Amino acid sequence: MDSYSSNEIMVDLHVHTTCSDGTDKPEEVVKLASLKGLSLISITDHDTVSGLESAVNAGKVYGVEVIPGIEVTADTSMLPASAEFHVLGYFINPDSPSILELVDFFSKSREERNRILIERLGEEGFNITYDELEKVFGKNFGKPNIVTMLVKKQMVSSRKKAFALLRRLKVKRRKLDYREIFRLIKEAGGIPVLAHPYTLKLGCSRLYKFVSQLKREGLEGIEVIHSEHTPSMVVNFKEMAKELGLYTTGGSDYHGYNKPDIDIGMLKIKMKDLNFGVFAGV
Repeated sequence: MDSYSSNEIMVDLHVHTTCSDGTDKPEEVVKLASLKGLSLISITDHDTVSGLESAVNAGKVYGVEVIPGIEVTADTSMLPASAEFHVLGYFINPDSPSILELVDFFSKSREERNRILIERLGEEGFNITYDELEKVFGKNFGKPNIVTMLVKKQMVSSRKKAFALLRRLKVKRRKLDYREIFRLIKEAGGIPVLAHPYTLKLGCSRLYKFVSQLKREGLEGIEVIHSEHTPSMVVNFKEMAKELGLYTTGGSDYHGYNKPDIDIGMLKIKMKDLNFGVFAGV
């Protein structure tokens, strides 16, 4: 882990590939990271670890350290209706039984959701099929891929309108309790981190109380820097992490053209901006 020792190296610890709902292959993401001057990234695909081996191997070619990661969605029944509760797992062993259990649950949940969503779209007159989406985007496709298909086939005029359409259909997926997610990530040798905490839709005091609870139940870090965090959010999240003794991470949440306003490395995050030395066990 010598590459982690410099406080000046550029990092991006939240990156998606074609193995979930990104649009660049794992090796293409790593090459792009190198061109952007990044020394350390984490591949955090939704619900899958299938791209990690290719990314790690590409990292050896392009001089980019790749941390094995994953992003999954926790149950939100205790949160506001619009909340999203995502958990990042870093330094996981992708071959561990615990990660395979996690991936199996979420892969099945994603497929169930996608099939129902596509059926509902058909009822609304938007005729796309599961098979054509899987053929273009792979088995683990997500809502951004469905949006891309709707816009590409000129069924909807913009990505914004397509996302609004999917939200209106209100098709939910089965999720795991966050404590179970923490347990499985830790059993796989990983570190559970709360992704983009602004999506919990909680005010400052409620968020602090909730994150305190998460810490007591196994959370080890907060993603403080994110492409949708304002400067004031970053300050608040860093202070919260410091007070609660949590690690801090940061990343762009890069998805390629599925999120065209977000570029890998765009936040110019340096190691010194994060409490990452302790986090990485250096």
